[in-house]
Formats: sequence, structure tokens, C-alpha cells
Amino acid sequence: MRELARLADVSFTTISRIETGAMDPTVGTLHRILDAAGRELHLAVEPSRQHRPALADLADAFTDSAAGARPDWTRLRSFLDFLARHPDDVARAITARPHSSSRLMSALLAGIAEKLADDHRIPRPGWTHTAPKMRPDWTPPATPRMREEYRKRAPRQLLDRGLVIDANSLWRDRTTVGS
Repeated sequence: MRELARLADVSFTTISRIETGAMDPTVGTLHRILDAAGRELHLAVEPSRQHRPALADLADAFTDSAAGARPDWTRLRSFLDFLARHPDDVARAITARPHSSSRLMSALLAGIAEKLADDHRIPRPGWTHTAPKMRPDWTPPATPRMREEYRKRAPRQLLDRGLVIDANSLWRDRTTVGS
């Protein structure tokens, strides 16, 4: 312990107190001690298990305007990015039904849940069977040519719900998520 304390440039009593649980070291002290022991300290901040995002949390992820509801693409992408990094959370994240005041968001969230379930080869949540479909089809503001491109790249689950949304508007390339 004395040699470790010397290499870490901390007192012997600091090492002793940490080992016995009498002291919680600061991150800086812990970094120095681990470095002296030939180890590296890596910290990560992630949502706690009870605060992991769920699709139901996105029921209000839209703004209303005279032209109708407009999805909050940033919140939707953030949720999907999280699930790309934590695929074991998909089933839990799509289980609860989102209760949105927007028909568009209800349809969109159901389509997202169905695509996630299909992609991960898990059963679709039962609540999606009663979620609305958009008629006529809904497309974000775009030129006719762009709309046709969106239709070509839209996931089948969204198209089935009357949503002509390019998959790249929501799902990022997996290799870029978290980088």
C-alpha cells in the first residue's frame, strides 16, 4: 500500500481509508491510484434503469400549428439512437401505449413500435393494432419529387400507417450512433 501511495502521490492513510471503506475518493484521486496500479478509469453516464426512455414518453413530442401537428424529430431520433445503443431495452421501451392528443403522433409512434419489434424479431405490442392510420397519407412538407423519394425509402411499417417518411429522417446509420 505504501508503494501504491507513493506512485499515486497520495498519503498512505488515504489508501488505507479507501480500502477499509472509511473514505470515498474523489474521481481525481481514484484516477491517480488506478493509474499508479496500471489501470485506467472510464466513466459513463447513462439513464438509470427506472429512467430509461420509453416510447410512451414521446406522446407529446410534437408542436401544434395552423398546418397541424409537427413531430419533434430530434426527440424521436434521440430515442431511437438510445435503443440502437441498448437493443436489450427495445421490448421494454415499446410495451406501454403512448397516449397522444395527436392522431399523427399516435400513428407515428405505433409505426415506430412495429418497426422496432419487427427489426428485433419480437412480438409487436398489442396496442399498435388499434392505433390510427393516416388517411390521406401524411408526408412532411416537401416537393413532389422529394415525396416520391421518401416513399421509396419509407419503412413498410410507416407506409402501412399512411406515413410517408424517409427512414433516414428517424433512423441513423448504426455506425454513427453514439459517435
